[in-house]
Amino acid sequence: MYPNLTPFLSRITMFLLVILFTATSLQAQVRFGNSYVNISKKTAGGTVQNGDTLEIRANFFFPQNYNSNIVYFVRYVDNIPTNTTYIGDSLRLITNEGLTYKRWTNAADTDPGTYLATPPAGQYNVRINIGRTATNPANNTATSSTGASYLRTGGSGQDKPYVGGGMLVTTAFRVRVTGNIGDTITLGAGQLRFKARNVSGDPDSIIQAIQYKILISDNIPICPNAVGRNFVAEAGGTFDSGTTQNRSYAPTFAIPNYNYSPLTYANNTGDGNYIVVNNLSPSASTFQDATKKPFCAAAATPPLAPAACENRMWQGHWDIIGDHTGSTTPAGNPPVAPGTRGGYMLVVNAAYPTSEAYRQFLTGLCPNTSYEFSLWVRNVCTNCGIDSNRVQTWRPGVNPNLTFVIDGLDRYSSGEIDTVGWMKKGFMFTTGPAQTSITISIRNNASGGGGNDWAIDDIALVTCNPDLNMLPGPSVAACVGQQIDIFSEVSSYFNSYVNWVWERSTNGGTTWSSTGTSGTGTPVYNGSAYEYTATYPSFVGTLADSGTLYRIKVASSLANLTNPDCSFSNNTIVVVRFSTCYVLNTKLLSFSGQLRNGYTALWWTTENEEAGAVFDVERSDDGTHFHKIGTVNARAAGMGATYNFTDPTAVSGTVLYRLKTIERSSHTYSRLVMVSNKPEPGIRSLVNPFTNKISFEIVSTEKGTAMITLTDALGRLVKHSRESFISGVNPVTLHGLEGFSKGMYTLRVQLKDKIINKQVLKLEQQ
Repeated sequence: MYPNLTPFLSRITMFLLVILFTATSLQAQVRFGNSYVNISKKTAGGTVQNGDTLEIRANFFFPQNYNSNIVYFVRYVDNIPTNTTYIGDSLRLITNEGLTYKRWTNAADTDPGTYLATPPAGQYNVRINIGRTATNPANNTATSSTGASYLRTGGSGQDKPYVGGGMLVTTAFRVRVTGNIGDTITLGAGQLRFKARNVSGDPDSIIQAIQYKILISDNIPICPNAVGRNFVAEAGGTFDSGTTQNRSYAPTFAIPNYNYSPLTYANNTGDGNYIVVNNLSPSASTFQDATKKPFCAAAATPPLAPAACENRMWQGHWDIIGDHTGSTTPAGNPPVAPGTRGGYMLVVNAAYPTSEAYRQFLTGLCPNTSYEFSLWVRNVCTNCGIDSNRVQTWRPGVNPNLTFVIDGLDRYSSGEIDTVGWMKKGFMFTTGPAQTSITISIRNNASGGGGNDWAIDDIALVTCNPDLNMLPGPSVAACVGQQIDIFSEVSSYFNSYVNWVWERSTNGGTTWSSTGTSGTGTPVYNGSAYEYTATYPSFVGTLADSGTLYRIKVASSLANLTNPDCSFSNNTIVVVRFSTCYVLNTKLLSFSGQLRNGYTALWWTTENEEAGAVFDVERSDDGTHFHKIGTVNARAAGMGATYNFTDPTAVSGTVLYRLKTIERSSHTYSRLVMVSNKPEPGIRSLVNPFTNKISFEIVSTEKGTAMITLTDALGRLVKHSRESFISGVNPVTLHGLEGFSKGMYTLRVQLKDKIINKQVLKLEQQ
């Protein structure tokens, strides 16, 4: 079960650039962004935690010919973010790759940088005078121009770092997080000031930084039991599929300060542009091993040979790839030729300043409920790096670094995305006690130019469900007058699903009603999950009770317990059946059934058969009343055999079957088998823990393909499989797991737009 979330895309509002004009409109052409990088989790990514080191950055791109390629009295001021402390001697100018270009001491000495731990009123913690002849500031106010110098932003004698046709200035300093879990870090009110003329009395042009807010939180990995669908905008986060290289319709969103520009051979995707494509080659080539720079031969013209550099973006740079949807490896899907259907992906050639890349408003969420927010991201260029002199290094250069934001609070950063293929990045969050909607956004946290070109796909928001294990189950066979004890083990990644109620069905699961037995659990952490047991009161059965179904429903609040979209019930249902007990010679070893083409196929095995024994196959459409639909004669006196029987009547709804074994004047009944033509999609009968294989069943309402992956505790893919399935129950087995190390693994099954994660335990084989 997953909530019926009803998403819709809100209008994206530009919030990145805040420009205050005090004299002219010149800096309308200056592009600006501010950001931070979690140095402690620079490659791994994660949440911000106590003790982490953050590098606070602000970047300013001056295009060529701006203000005749020169600006004057350039300086930057900022304050230390809340809930952090400054790390000494970290005042710097850096390149867009984060490499130090210039560095200064903290003291108010002769160099252009100064840090004041306790600035006087009207002054800032940090001031950096910028320019080729910059010297020490007189004080840390924003208005003083003393010591600030000029920058040649283009033309002859241009100052570094060069980027594209202009200059990118990036300031940086570092802080250590001192706040606790639940505290919020607010960035300082930084600002860049400069003048259009070399006149100290002229008013300043001011570019104001955005005071982003960062939530300090536990670095909780994605939960092992997430079930839901990719429901965000753009075809459920997959960006759809089609037979044309560029999607036939434009995106339903916009990226601030970016242009949507469909890809063609004559129109490569430049800085500050984005596309939605199923093949990243500008010539629509499907040959992924085309030559890259710096190993290109003389420029080619169409028709191109498969290995020609011109098959890659910008005549020899970007990877030639397809999208990720349905893939089980970092390589993703291969690119498709024009006219062949392929999945789309969003690809961004990052602009020089940092900026927002995706935003959506979602409503219909459940209060106090855990969700996974995730996506797949890929660095698409292995040779795009440039140095501060604008010389190609043939390295990846700037690695993408994305920040995930919920309701204006930064919650998670991807870390640097290296050129290893598609990577899944995501985090867990829990809605508030009355919260039913959120705004999610993704921000590009690294400067563009010389790399930082990336693709994203399969954006997902799914619920993190509790696991409900019914014991005993799935069927309890008992004699009339026997005491029955049933209970459920409730296990959850979070400790919020504490409210429970037992429900009963007497019509085969068509309708359910409360038994009046409910309560509140007290979860106990077992090292991997929170667990408690919910017990149904013991009762003595009668024949009238035979065939009754029981299940448990849990939720994170009493209100959610009454909301079918916000409560969770188990697929494993206890069926209680009673009969007058007899001891027979014939032993029934197994009895199973499966829906095949709308009809039920049943099979069973026996041993020690009594001569003359018969098997009556009985069916119930209401869960209580059974009628005989066929008889099979035993054929292996003194031995055992396997039998098959197909119900001649099609299944409509949920049907129960039982086997009546008859010897002379005595008989006994088998366990019940339930078959439905409308099963809830999911997995069931998971054998956990496992040793050398993992077995389970896929339940589906239609035929299709399931992508199955197994990852270890470090998130590394160790096993993958693509399984075709039909409508109904489909057995699946992952073999070849003998040599795996013991410990916890995550089994992930994707059924079209539904995702299911299960945590499984590997034991050593005895």
